[in-house]
Amino acid sequence: MKTIKKMKTAILSIAIGVASSTAAYAQDHDNSKAPHGGKVEEAGAYHIEASVKDGKANFYLLDGKAKSMANKGVTGSVVLQFADGTTKTVQLTAMGDDGFMTDDAKATTYTNAIVTFKVGDKIATAKFKNNQAKTYTCSMCGGTFDKPGKCPKCGMELIEKKTEKKGHDHKEGDDHHH
Repeated sequence: MKTIKKMKTAILSIAIGVASSTAAYAQDHDNSKAPHGGKVEEAGAYHIEASVKDGKANFYLLDGKAKSMANKGVTGSVVLQFADGTTKTVQLTAMGDDGFMTDDAKATTYTNAIVTFKVGDKIATAKFKNNQAKTYTCSMCGGTFDKPGKCPKCGMELIEKKTEKKGHDHKEGDDHHH
């Protein structure tokens, strides 16, 4: 009987530990408190912030508590993945005291970005999805592209692809609830 009681106590302790660390993780990754207004992802002992605004894609190396770090002595690169399936690796350039920028005009249209920073002998890497990136499709051949205009395959006008909303909306008069 004592063994069962010890097991229950151990399981309860583990559950409390997991719950508190999950709450701490959720609190640490509250992107509304990102130092530069972007999206923050964990990157080993560091965090990385990606910010796409004003026609620019900027990236920031943050410490373990998601606070800004100086960019001196830090190097970085980003692998940009685009809607049309192409990828491009771009070296990041230091900007101000704590930021890095791309000099690629197409950088803000990425669908995914894999950012890597090197700090001394440590490497920090994080992946970001760009929810602001617009993609365009061809209604004729089904191709996906990252710029509006005409389809390079068939010449049809490209149509902006709408992003899917998570969850659902109830219309007025709907009386069913989940």
